[in-house]
Amino acid sequence: MQSTSLNDWLQALGYADAGDAVVTSPKQVGRRPYAAELHDLLNDSGDFQLDAVFVVENTPTVCFADARKLVDASDVDAIRQRLWNQNLASALLVFGDNEVRAYSIPKWKKSPGPEVISRDNATDAGHWSASEFQSSEIQQRLSDWFDPGRRVDRQLLRQLTRAVNQLNADDEPLIATRLQAQMLLAQVLFISYLEHRGIVGDAYRELNGLRTLHDLVDSRDGAGIDRLIENLKRDFNGDFLEPTEIRWSQLDDQVLAIVSKLLSRVDLETGQRDFWNYDFSHIPVELLSGIYEKFLEPTKKTDGAYYTPRVLAELAVEQAFEGIENLAECRVYDGACGSGILVTTAFRKIIAYRQAELRRDLAIQERIDLLKATVFGSDINSIACRVTAFSLYLCLLERLSPPDLARRDGNQWRLPNLVGVNIFQSDDKSDQGDFFSPRNPLATSGSFDIVISNPPWRELKEGENQNAIEWASRNKFKIPHHQLASIYAAKAVESAKKGGRIVLILPTSLITAPTNADFLRQLSVRLKLDRLINFSDFRRLMFAQAEHACTILRAENVPGIQDNRVDGEFEYWVPKVDLSFAFNRLTLHEYDMMTLPRATLIGGNDRLRRGFWGNSRDESLYQRLCELPQLDEAIEENGWVIAKGYHMRDGDKAEPPEPLLKYRLMPTDALNSPHPIVDIGKLISVPINRGVASYGEMRLYEGERVLWPDGTTTEMEIRSAYASSPFCIPSGVGGLWTGDALVARFLTLYFRSSLAKYWLILTGYTAQTERARVTLTDVQSLPFIQPKRHPNSELAATTLLAADDLLKKLESADRMATSKGLTPEERANVDTLVFEYLGLSDNERMVVLDMINLVATSIQPSSYSVLLTPLQSRQTKDAPSEYVSVLTNALQALSRKRNGSGEIWARVVDRQSGQGLLDVVHVSVGHRSSSSHHGRTAHEIMRAICVEINNGRPLDFFAMPNSTFVWGNDIYIVKPAKMRFWSKSAALRDADEIVSLIAPINLKASSEARSN
Repeated sequence: MQSTSLNDWLQALGYADAGDAVVTSPKQVGRRPYAAELHDLLNDSGDFQLDAVFVVENTPTVCFADARKLVDASDVDAIRQRLWNQNLASALLVFGDNEVRAYSIPKWKKSPGPEVISRDNATDAGHWSASEFQSSEIQQRLSDWFDPGRRVDRQLLRQLTRAVNQLNADDEPLIATRLQAQMLLAQVLFISYLEHRGIVGDAYRELNGLRTLHDLVDSRDGAGIDRLIENLKRDFNGDFLEPTEIRWSQLDDQVLAIVSKLLSRVDLETGQRDFWNYDFSHIPVELLSGIYEKFLEPTKKTDGAYYTPRVLAELAVEQAFEGIENLAECRVYDGACGSGILVTTAFRKIIAYRQAELRRDLAIQERIDLLKATVFGSDINSIACRVTAFSLYLCLLERLSPPDLARRDGNQWRLPNLVGVNIFQSDDKSDQGDFFSPRNPLATSGSFDIVISNPPWRELKEGENQNAIEWASRNKFKIPHHQLASIYAAKAVESAKKGGRIVLILPTSLITAPTNADFLRQLSVRLKLDRLINFSDFRRLMFAQAEHACTILRAENVPGIQDNRVDGEFEYWVPKVDLSFAFNRLTLHEYDMMTLPRATLIGGNDRLRRGFWGNSRDESLYQRLCELPQLDEAIEENGWVIAKGYHMRDGDKAEPPEPLLKYRLMPTDALNSPHPIVDIGKLISVPINRGVASYGEMRLYEGERVLWPDGTTTEMEIRSAYASSPFCIPSGVGGLWTGDALVARFLTLYFRSSLAKYWLILTGYTAQTERARVTLTDVQSLPFIQPKRHPNSELAATTLLAADDLLKKLESADRMATSKGLTPEERANVDTLVFEYLGLSDNERMVVLDMINLVATSIQPSSYSVLLTPLQSRQTKDAPSEYVSVLTNALQALSRKRNGSGEIWARVVDRQSGQGLLDVVHVSVGHRSSSSHHGRTAHEIMRAICVEINNGRPLDFFAMPNSTFVWGNDIYIVKPAKMRFWSKSAALRDADEIVSLIAPINLKASSEARSN
């Protein structure tokens, strides 16, 4: 029987074409992200002993193991359990001679068995192929296998939260305070780390007459646990975590029973035993730091998605270290280090870099010297600082040989004091940990190559953090909304050396909210902004229940203003949620990046809002629409009224209710309807018992007007409704009184149109970062030509009459009874009326409708179960032909505009065997061709591109979606099979890209292949 080797399977499943994304030896790891974990996975004498790891976008994703090394199913489960604890890989493929068996990493009660792929069925575009992972399509096929709720971090945090709740129950708490319960469990976790990693091993226990923590807990030996902790305190030079006065010997047996269940992986809610045990020899150190960052915050509800994700910390540190050659000489500082996830991640990378440079492991003293020279932090929370110190200790000690403290020669295993030397904390005696305190020895040193932080996102209350307020006052820094993070960002210039790098994780509201434009304006003068990465689309997934999204800011510590000018450019990245996030990957593609002048931010941050979902075509449409009058001009000229309704009781404010008593009230909920006509049957009496703080604008209570609640639909549709009957409205409702029935009725439909939704998505702040709502300012900014000033008076008149006729149909008793609002056909008619009234071209209409049909239904997915948004779904059957038609027409139009010559023709290249998750669009310039001399199929063309520009080595086309390659008079666009890249607006964008790449006059390309 023929034996099938690893290389044969890699070839059959398409992994061989992935180049260095397949790692088969520790020697190939180098300075990659997750270098330490990759070493563990591939170490021939380690716990995993895997044969290969497939890395997708820097994250270990698929692991390969030779079936001949595994005796039975228990050996496979042992590897799966270790991988589950490592919290990186998504699947395990066990290969044999004739088949591959694919396993999920987590194991649950009704988890399915492995999927089997025979040699005959293995293809490079089929199940368990490289492309199925690179495209994340496997998540759609086997969503249960990749449920993030089953990851070790989610499970551990849920269990810790339940344990705290049981230890500190409201009725009869076993532990007096929640903080003491948290710190008790912190001791459990850190001792488990030391034991599982062999740092506290058999030799250490024998030398000191100790037993394992789990044994001591199970035997209810509290005194033995106290003795174990005392020994560790001694051997960790006093920085071992000791946050409470509690002694284990004095605890009730019920406390030890809860801890025993935690260590034994018994679900503290259901009482059922889970399949995998926690193995802290593989749970990453920074993962624990990240969990504790949120676990230490008793005021916030903690769940599995709320703490700072490790993947975000990894990305932030990568941004900080990018392009720096000698990491071992970098001084890194986090002035709000919390429990240390950023500095821990940074230090692990520094160790990995130094070891790769020397091609050997560092000795313990070398690691200590490196730590003392490179990593620094401060925080006002003394407990968090001790967590940071201990996490850094674990980084020092991991993967040492021998690891056991008792086996270290002499004093080599004695660890340095970090608190008070590298890590500064605040306590009753000192405020050295306060980043804004003049007594902080690090914050104003100007000595750090890198300052990296996730500063507190908090609006300061009156009298709070006077150090920060005084610093801002001395330095004439305007504090937007009293946001502490803004002061931190400004003061970071005092920590970094001149020319140093500053990387901050900030609330996106600080970056894009209209009222915070001053922040970036000030910062652009103090620093040279290099990059912004706006994660608004991840808000509901990255920080569950968080009000704000986050943005990573990177800058050089050089004044941004030179000779009274702000010059240069910065990168603005706006990544979108896709299926890869289910695999614990944050995907950054250049398709989601634009370059903007730094001077743009001096004028405000509106360009950042428009750039979140808009591309160059959207910007052109926006600028053209801005040339039209706005609605606020008509309001001012005609004396119309736009305002809100009356306020109920608000503190001590009170007005007599009599002026409102002649009206009935239309409650806000009654306007949360798809129907554009107000249903007066839903009027209620004014609730006088709830008081009246102000009357609102009473002219809104009578006459012809448009009303809408603050909240829009999830697709950003204004829930506008026409009214003429007298009634009042509450403050949660806005209104526009015109005194002109025809205009009011047209505006009612306009506000519900695709163009109005498009405008809010493109320009509005709330659509991108917070709950969907509309402000009066948003409404006033809408482009609007007054009928009496319309250049085509006949068109204006017919448009208003058509809108009036449509609303009359909707006012019929039958239509009012259904409350279903506009039909799809009626919506299309409304859009046509608005498009024609404002003069939108066919291409502009495509841009608007794609935004509404694809983007509006894809904004900020609320859970992992809905990651397959319309944007991320496979392209529809008709999409490729429609795309090609629009692309060809757009290129021909651009050619004529530039006086170009020659024919332009586009087609979608045939896939090999009709399979694959990538397509190639071929554009011929100067000739019409149904084939390409670079290949007959998409697969052949992609191989030819690799040969031409990458010396034959494979290119990861999935990592650079929608890449354009110019090769003589042929242009190739390599596209993923996702609707996002096949829409009509994508075709227009691609046309612009092609024209920008090739000769501007005759649209002829150069004679060599080049990529973009």
